[in-house]
Amino acid sequence: MKKISTSISTFADLIGYGCLYVDKTMYIHELVSEPKGQFFLSRPRRFGKSLTVSTLDALFRGRRDPFKGLYIDSTSYDWKEYPVIHIDFSALDMSSLKALREDLLQVLQEIASGYGVELKIKRPAGAFRELITKLKSKFGCGVVILIDEYDKPLLDHIGNGKKSESFQKFLGGFYQVIKGSEPKLRFVLLTGITRFSKVSVFSVLNNLTDISMDERYACMLGYTLKELEETFQDWIDYAVEKGVSDGMGGKFDREGLLQELKRWYDGFRFCPGADSVYNPVSVGKFFDQGCIFDNYWFATATPSYVMELLRRNDITVSDINGAIMFRRSLNNFDVIGLSEPNIGVEKVVQILFQSGYLTVSPGVDAGANDIPVTFPNYEVEVSLMESLLSYYSNDNASRYTSEIRKAVMNGDTDGFIGAVKYCISNISYVLHEKSERYYHSLVMAILLAAGLDVSMEQTTNIGRIDGVINTAKHLYIIEFKLDRTADEAIRQIDEKKYLQKYMVPARSKGKTIHKLGINFSYKDGVKNIYDWKEEIVK
Repeated sequence: MKKISTSISTFADLIGYGCLYVDKTMYIHELVSEPKGQFFLSRPRRFGKSLTVSTLDALFRGRRDPFKGLYIDSTSYDWKEYPVIHIDFSALDMSSLKALREDLLQVLQEIASGYGVELKIKRPAGAFRELITKLKSKFGCGVVILIDEYDKPLLDHIGNGKKSESFQKFLGGFYQVIKGSEPKLRFVLLTGITRFSKVSVFSVLNNLTDISMDERYACMLGYTLKELEETFQDWIDYAVEKGVSDGMGGKFDREGLLQELKRWYDGFRFCPGADSVYNPVSVGKFFDQGCIFDNYWFATATPSYVMELLRRNDITVSDINGAIMFRRSLNNFDVIGLSEPNIGVEKVVQILFQSGYLTVSPGVDAGANDIPVTFPNYEVEVSLMESLLSYYSNDNASRYTSEIRKAVMNGDTDGFIGAVKYCISNISYVLHEKSERYYHSLVMAILLAAGLDVSMEQTTNIGRIDGVINTAKHLYIIEFKLDRTADEAIRQIDEKKYLQKYMVPARSKGKTIHKLGINFSYKDGVKNIYDWKEEIVK
């Protein structure tokens, strides 16, 4: 079997060391097939942007050998060598604008030295322009510009308005060089997490073609199911032979393992109507680290600004669950605006989408302007909820979520309620809100963090159910109240006939059906579950 590496992002090294590589050169060929091209691509962290940029770097340097046997090697691509300016902002010092200027100038000087030219200008923007001009003159062909993580200097300083503004002005001037140098360029690609706005500071980049939501490139990063089954075939066979626990005392067969991989790591959809892709880091780490299902991407790719934005804007599970993203607003997304104290739910949803925590819902029409979004998979949903709870709580969320999961799976409602009350008691009183919606969202976040199959606000023909928990042996129909009574909650379940929608399928599978009314109190000394009532349906 070929080795798997999730730490090497240099294409030539990945191939040279004999590591597994999922062939994405069909998309690369599409990008470079025109005589000129200037593109922008946004994707979440650890999703293959740097590897894509590195692949283009090797391609434009005319290095055909690493591409032997790949799709592009069988095409009519001419393998001409071009001078390449490759800048990775994630490798630069962002602690201050002065440090960034110095690092960036040094990178430009090193590139110039490698091509045997000398830069006289000592300002980054001026040196950038001078480098392009001299490379064009020396080689007699267009220059290739590859910029990775273009927005990192801004994302590193979200919330620091003055500092963010100074970085913004500097980067605007630096990127303007690209537009002014267009006649001297062969190809340009900028990557980042956030989409630039053509009406913001980055209006200077309005000559770039944004392929972030272009269906032709929707699967250029990440793995499709076909790519997973073909490229990882030996590793899948190995995992089945090794025996991966299914959590119920048995082992997954091949079909079961593929289904579980899909549940954990698939579901990222970057364009309405496009196929979904698996997270490349999570898939790689799953096979490389003993075939254990875990939160690999979330543990390595969650930037602090995401949690800070959620906290600063008082985002609840209700805001995220079933959210709508508006294409017109996304097209005007301004990363600079994230430094404002309160940016509103709509912008938070946009940043969650761009950062990989939400994705386009299945079945959305390709031309839709109002785009429903959802959690891509189990890994992201559970990890984000647990992280959000830990952020607000004085305790480690995983301590009580594991107890809650065990209690619910066993039908132990008393233990389930007790663990939820303990969890809520660890959340600072200043964060509580006097609204049923707040406590409803809080409980749903706890249940999701526990990895349970939870549905919120499920509609019926005559009402809306607050919550449904579905397990292999138990079904919970839940109604929440605030400063009322648990009896009232149970009465509503009966009067609105909430059970009708679930009774037949639940009984056909032999499940125990629980009607559960939960009443919260916002009164001083409580701010928690005040009373609850359960009825087992006979």
